[in-house]
Amino acid sequence: VPLKFTASSGINAEYGYYITNNLSQGMFKTRFAVQAVRQLSSRPIVESNKNVPKPVKLEKGKLYKWCSCGQTATQPFCDGAHRKSGFVPLKFTAEKSETALLCCCKNTNNPPYCDMTHVKVLRKNFMKNFSSPKVATPEDKPIVSARLPTYQKLEQGKTYMWCSCGASKTQPFCDNSHACSVMKPVAFTPEKTKPRWLCLCKQTSDPPYCDGTHLDVEVQTAVEGQPL
Repeated sequence: VPLKFTASSGINAEYGYYITNNLSQGMFKTRFAVQAVRQLSSRPIVESNKNVPKPVKLEKGKLYKWCSCGQTATQPFCDGAHRKSGFVPLKFTAEKSETALLCCCKNTNNPPYCDMTHVKVLRKNFMKNFSSPKVATPEDKPIVSARLPTYQKLEQGKTYMWCSCGASKTQPFCDNSHACSVMKPVAFTPEKTKPRWLCLCKQTSDPPYCDGTHLDVEVQTAVEGQPL
């Protein structure tokens, strides 16, 4: 005779399940309970190695399906893993061709785009030694000022000095903290007025702009205020 039971905490309570009475408790746990928690969670799954946003090249007019459950193996897009989870992917059409940061922590308030909510998760898992003094090193190796870029509104025709050593207290711009370093600030003048992501990890290959290098595990696990 099958045994009927109702799922408890962490699983949608309205779902009922049947198991035959000749299954052992251990078999039940591995075959049903774990799978049920995975499939019927009321909250999206957030895995530590998938918290950071992913830069994606979007094509104007193309339809995309953004994963909202967090179970997909093809982050940040849906691969059908949400079946029976109660979640559905978010369909959106790119308004223009661009490289956009799409949310992978599934807690953004502006889906599918990243709104930096993942910083809370990163702080819990990675951020350490916030009190580390920021001192420019004499060697040609910048320190990691922060593990995430900063969104700055830049004015057309205005010349900015981007800090390349990572020691400035007015990030992302230079405050002459590089005085004891061989590294010098990068001067740049925007061609038009608009906000841009500026690099704070100091590892970008396109200074002063962020190129997504901060998403590397080496940077995400780095100690702020110290070189890699």
